[in-house]
Amino acid sequence: MSKTYMSAIALVALVASAGGAQNTARVSVAPESKLWIEGTSTIHDWTCKATTLDAAIDVDAAAVQLAESAPKLLKKVQVKIPVQSLKCGHGGMDNNMYKALKADQTPEISYIMATFEAVAADEKNDFTLRTVGTLSLAGKENPVTVEVQAHRLADGTIKATGTVPVKMTDYGIQPPTAVFGRIKAGNDVKVKFELTLGAKALASAVEK
Repeated sequence: MSKTYMSAIALVALVASAGGAQNTARVSVAPESKLWIEGTSTIHDWTCKATTLDAAIDVDAAAVQLAESAPKLLKKVQVKIPVQSLKCGHGGMDNNMYKALKADQTPEISYIMATFEAVAADEKNDFTLRTVGTLSLAGKENPVTVEVQAHRLADGTIKATGTVPVKMTDYGIQPPTAVFGRIKAGNDVKVKFELTLGAKALASAVEK
């Protein structure tokens, strides 16, 4: 095989790679997006809210430009949360939560969506995604399946909500206790989220 022919193949591969990269745009979620954890204990229910949320969504740039339906835009979702950004409204409970989640060894909670399937909806701008991804918590990863409900507003903004049921023990986490073990957290918790993908952020990402 001649050097000229090999160089031509390499050039074609490079162009194809560059074209594929240009077809994907990464968009950060809007500041009003939020995530929180709900759980139970032997005396009362509790909620811990994430004060920092690093979430980005990869979209198909061509689909955005053609104003395709929202499910066709989506390619990948990544979410990261610093463990110590979780605030439960009580310093003692915060510390117990950080200890249970092994914040010193694994300072982040992360989720990456691997695949999804769009489910037909009655309304044009409403849709459901059945997603499969990987949740990393306290140094352990498990596959999770989540149904995401989403709505596209008139200006193109997309709002998505969902709930991820989690058993702490599936991640090697001992449910937190307090008052010498008299108060115990339940093993089952729910990670809930509301993510907003702004129309202006979408347009800006595609223009880059």
